[in-house]
This record gives sequence, C-alpha cells and structure tokens, in this order.
Amino acid sequence: MRIRIGGEVHHGDAVDLRGVDADATAVRETLDLAADDPLATVSATPPALSVALAAAARERGHDHPNDAEIERLRAALATTEPPDSSDPAVDLATARRRAAEAGSDVARLRERVATLRGRLRERRGGDAEPGTSAGEAESLAEVESAFEAATRALTEAETERVAARQALSRATERARRARDASERERSRRDALANRRREARAALARELWDEFWTAFDAVAADAPATDHVGDDPTAFDGDPVAGHAAAVRLARRDDPVVVSAPLFDDEAAATVRDRLRAPVVLVSAP
Repeated sequence: MRIRIGGEVHHGDAVDLRGVDADATAVRETLDLAADDPLATVSATPPALSVALAAAARERGHDHPNDAEIERLRAALATTEPPDSSDPAVDLATARRRAAEAGSDVARLRERVATLRGRLRERRGGDAEPGTSAGEAESLAEVESAFEAATRALTEAETERVAARQALSRATERARRARDASERERSRRDALANRRREARAALARELWDEFWTAFDAVAADAPATDHVGDDPTAFDGDPVAGHAAAVRLARRDDPVVVSAPLFDDEAAATVRDRLRAPVVLVSAP
C-alpha cells in the first residue's frame, strides 16, 4: 500500500496517520476505496451488522440464489429511459383546460350564429316590402357582416376544438404511459430492495457461527456481551467491535481506514493483525 498525504508518501500494510492532518474521508478517497463499501472504514458510526457480515461473505466469494434476479433488476433499472423533462400531469391539466375553453367557445359562437341567423331572416323578410329606408338597408348589411364574421369564428373555434380534443387524447395517453412507467420502476425498485434484503440476511447468517470468534479477537477491550441468538439481528454488543469483527472475517486485501476510538491505544501493526487486513489509522473525529 502506498498513500500520499500532506506531501508525504507512506508505505506498508499498517500505516499510522494519527496526528497527521488527514480525515477518514480524504484517506478513503486517496486510496480509491468504493464509497458504498461497508468494510472500507471502521469508525464510530458503523453500518448494521447484517450489512457488514453480508459484505464480508461476498468478499469471501459467497453468493446467493437471488443474485441473478438482483442483477436482472439492476440492469432493467439502469436501462430505464429518463423521464420527459415536461410533467405529464401539468400537460394533461393544460390540455383539459384548452379543450374546455374550446368547447365553451364553440357553444358561445353557435348561440351567436343562431341569433344572427334569426335577425337576418327578419331583415331579409322585410326587403321585399316597399318603403325600405336606407337605415334599414344598412342595418341588414351590418347583420350580414356580423353573421359572416360569427360563422368564420365558429368554423375556427370548431377546428380548435377538434385540435384541443386530439391534444387532450394525446396528453391523457402520455400521462397514462408515464404512470405505468413510474409504477413499473417503483415495482422494480421495491423488488430489488427485497431481493437484496433477503440475500443480505442469508449471507450474514452464513458467517454467524464464525462471528463470535472474530469478535473476541478484535474486541478484547470492548464491553462484554453474551454469545446468544441465532442470527445477527440478535447481536447487542458493541457495534464498532461487531463491525471490526466482520472486517476480520472478510480477509480483505484492500485497505481499511480505521478511525474508531476502539483502537486508539493500539499500534497500527496490532490493528492490522486484528482486522486481518491492510490498515490506515487516522485520528477519530
């Protein structure tokens, strides 16, 4: 292991950086340790014991029947197309409003056209009578012009209503597809979480019989606990020591960044031997 911190390079499988200006996160990043690796850091805030033991089992080559399904679900989620940037619910509301307004416009204009048509009949009915005044003739022309304008407006409104209804149909279908896609993704995520949880519990139990020996090896000074229970959920001992025991069981080749008070009084080589892994010790926060 080679690590450069503060302009200095440190070598070996038991590096002590306590007293050096370096925190666990910076050291972990320097060592390029995966952010989601539950065994890469031993600190005062450990993960759940079942998570750590399952990771240790994985590191030792154990697998689980759920693995194929987990990979299938992960692949399906990874290839899910990103959602459209627009909100289908907003689009649908807009389309509904447009369709409603278009329908109202058509109804209003039909009523106006019908009214003007009646007025035209009245005016035209009087054209054949003698003595029609210029004012009456002008009134007839005005009604005809208003009727023609209202008829054109009605035609345009009916065209808009057809377009609005078509847009509403498309928006409704798009919203339905978005809901279906969201439901499928949610179902896959739930299924993936369940399969992972099942696999994690089973893998953790595979190392449970070995756990107590490892716990005693790493936690000589930890608060005593009874060796009871038939799975990791029964563990009620020191959580940091339990996590360290899981690291020991993993038999890691990758380094472990240690910032737990549990090992404050231990030399780096001693911690390395207890964890059975290369270690970098940093000061606990």
